[in-house]
Amino acid sequence: MLNPVLPLEQLALIFQGITLSRYQDEEGSQEQVVNARNLEHLYIEDELSVVKLKASNLAQYRLCPCDVVVTIRGTSLKASVVTQEIAGSLPGQNLAVLRLSTDIDPLYLAVVMRSKWLEQQLARLYSQSSATQLLRISQLRDLKIPLPDLDTQRKLAQLFMATERYTRSTLEVVVMRNNLTEFALSQILEGRQ
Repeated sequence: MLNPVLPLEQLALIFQGITLSRYQDEEGSQEQVVNARNLEHLYIEDELSVVKLKASNLAQYRLCPCDVVVTIRGTSLKASVVTQEIAGSLPGQNLAVLRLSTDIDPLYLAVVMRSKWLEQQLARLYSQSSATQLLRISQLRDLKIPLPDLDTQRKLAQLFMATERYTRSTLEVVVMRNNLTEFALSQILEGRQ
């Protein structure tokens, strides 16, 4: 049985993050801002930037739990899910927010948005922009997303989460081994065998 394929605009409300320069104000309140560098993992977890902004008209931009945030400018597409801890923060202008409106698992959508499969689909769109890779909101709305049943979506999402956890723990081991090697080298060179 083939999975239905729907344009992203039927699965989510899509909007671009805020233009910080428009709202910056030294007298404003401190606001946490999500940027592209915060989208390295499937869930947003890195420390967010803090910027002083005028608080008027920001409510419409505030992130909600389970929103999916994607890069629309810069390098290859990144996507992450907003956690309860990040909710209420603001997306930067190089990001788009996908606020899900139907039966789709947010983690599954983040996996699809950061997949090699979608990267291949986007290659022709990227080739249309000049210097920097850029996705317009209208192009995001038209993206075709395969939509298997929720159970399959959750299984795929969990597979990618397991892979991400394994990759992170492997990288931590490599860093520890490098530190141990450097320590051993310094001990030998300083004559403290």
